[in-house]
Amino acid sequence: MEVASNSALHNSVSANGKEKPIEHVLVANYGWYLFNCAPLVCGNASPGGTFPWSFFSDQVNPEIVHNRLMEYAASRDANVEELVASYDEKVFLEIPGSEIPVPIPFLLCYREVQASGVLVERKKTQSAKPTEKGSSK
Repeated sequence: MEVASNSALHNSVSANGKEKPIEHVLVANYGWYLFNCAPLVCGNASPGGTFPWSFFSDQVNPEIVHNRLMEYAASRDANVEELVASYDEKVFLEIPGSEIPVPIPFLLCYREVQASGVLVERKKTQSAKPTEKGSSK
C-alpha cells in the first residue's frame, strides 16, 4: 500500500471542491500463475501478514484489494473519493505479433490489480437528542 499525504497533493481540494483530501492511497497486488489458472505466488494481501508473499493462494482479485482500501479508509475515519481500479494480465514468453495461440506462451502468466482513491474526512453527523415523552392530555 502506498500513501501520499495532503502536502504531497499540494493542498488541493477534492473533486467536489468542498473537502480537503487527507491523502491519496494506492493498493495493489500481483501474482504469477501457471497456465493462467493455477496460482504460484502472489503478494500477501492479508493485513499484518507475516510474509510479503503467499504461495499457491489466489489473492489477486479486485474484491480483496477494494476491501483493503476501504479498511484503511475506515481506520483513518475517512471516505474514499475518486476511486479508480485497474486489472491487468500479461503472458510471458509471448511471441510478438503472433495471434496464434501456442501452448508455451501461456506457461507463465502475470496478473495485477490496483485500486486507488483520495481520502477525505467524514463529515461529523450530530446525533438527534432523545426527546422526552410529553404528558398527554
